[in-house]
Amino acid sequence: MCLERYVSEFNAEDKEYYRNDIDNIHSLEWMQEEIPLLECPDTEIERTYYFRWWVYRKHIKKTPEGSMITEFLPPVPWSGKYNLINAAAGHHIMEGRWLKHAERYLTDYIYFFLTNRQEGMRYSSWLIWAAKEFQKVTGSINLSNFLKEAISYYYAWEEARQTECGLFWSLDDRDAMEFSISGTKNGKPTKGIRPTLNSYMYGDAAAIYALSVQCGKPLEEFRLKAEKIRQRMWQLLWRDGFFKALHPADETFSRVKDMVSEKIPKELIGYIPWYFGIPKQGHENVFLFLEDPKIFGTEFGITTAEQSHPAFLYHAEHECLWNGYIWPFATSQTLTALIQAAEVDRDVYGGLFCRLLRQYAQQHNRTVQGGEKIMWIDEVKAPYEDVWSSREILKNWNWPKEKGGYERGKDYNHSTFCDLVITGLAGIRIIDEKVFFRPMIPKTWQYFRLDHLYVLGDNYQIVYDKTGEKYGRRGWTVYQNGVIVPDRVCGVACQ
Repeated sequence: MCLERYVSEFNAEDKEYYRNDIDNIHSLEWMQEEIPLLECPDTEIERTYYFRWWVYRKHIKKTPEGSMITEFLPPVPWSGKYNLINAAAGHHIMEGRWLKHAERYLTDYIYFFLTNRQEGMRYSSWLIWAAKEFQKVTGSINLSNFLKEAISYYYAWEEARQTECGLFWSLDDRDAMEFSISGTKNGKPTKGIRPTLNSYMYGDAAAIYALSVQCGKPLEEFRLKAEKIRQRMWQLLWRDGFFKALHPADETFSRVKDMVSEKIPKELIGYIPWYFGIPKQGHENVFLFLEDPKIFGTEFGITTAEQSHPAFLYHAEHECLWNGYIWPFATSQTLTALIQAAEVDRDVYGGLFCRLLRQYAQQHNRTVQGGEKIMWIDEVKAPYEDVWSSREILKNWNWPKEKGGYERGKDYNHSTFCDLVITGLAGIRIIDEKVFFRPMIPKTWQYFRLDHLYVLGDNYQIVYDKTGEKYGRRGWTVYQNGVIVPDRVCGVACQ
């Protein structure tokens, strides 16, 4: 494995302006102990995979209330206690669950947002769903205690946001997606019934039900809540062959029939329902829009709104624009959704996933003085040039303190990447506490290897060797604690 070389490269390129608990000097030691190790022939994906773990550890922060995960490294005025923001908590948990000692870093973090309404409801999120996925990997949550808090948290969202039609309203800004096309009217955020929060509420209800079944005390109430949200989303949000936001004639949401979406473009948020398994089979062809240059496809990534809409990239005096700019937050949500869609047709959508994952990996750079490219993750990218647009705007404004100050977006922790490699390329599935793999790798790859993958206390390794010359065994092999386990690789899709 080439971990040492990558970490040496990242450390040499880095200017460590801000630190939490694990500094660059200790980054290699921490990564050797904690992360799954990847080896694959695509150096773009491999380097980015290690870079994202190298960045993730920068955000681990010890507090009086336990270990937490930050979004920004510098303190920003709009954060809460300990510089925390719950908007990307779902991403943080989904990514961090694959660490060897994930419970050490994430358990207190989950409970911090679950039990603190002021912090945990600042932005919409899929906290309970992510905690369920964390539980699948670690088995470390006290389920009876967790369910008590999760139910209370869910009821609080119902009280605050549920409308007469059964769905939930939100603002694009409170979805962490400000200045979108669907959520902005006359330059101001407008209440809407959006695929974001409604998908999250479905996911959280489904997660509560699944965990209650695991406890042996099924909570039928939450199965019914999830199913009602699913049905109403199809009835109200599925318009013109896509999930779209609805906005009422008045903000009381009293008359659903007055809600309109005719002028609302396709936006990446329309894929979020697949993240949680809301759509049934039969509509996966919408993912082909991701490579359509009139809709979401560009050379540099997938846009957050369709490019043919007249409001695409409308002008707004702000650094964070969701009117078409490329956001890793949304890209990682969409690629997670695509993994689910690929279960239906892996020949078509597995190949699409591999291409878009590579494109996503290629976004992780910045050109510095002299033309050299260094590894970089920031907030938002321009759709038609390889620049971090938010960074350029803030730099031109001389890094305003009220906006977070100097290089606020450097090493931004607002998305996933490693989780996409593990659940997409390696294809890990955990079913009834048993681990399976449904890999999706390009057909040109001669090898693939993921080591040091801890699930429920066991150490897994998945290895692919096309010829048998690299690892000594041809085809796919899964090891559990060093011993080959048969029949764990199924439905291989090499695209």
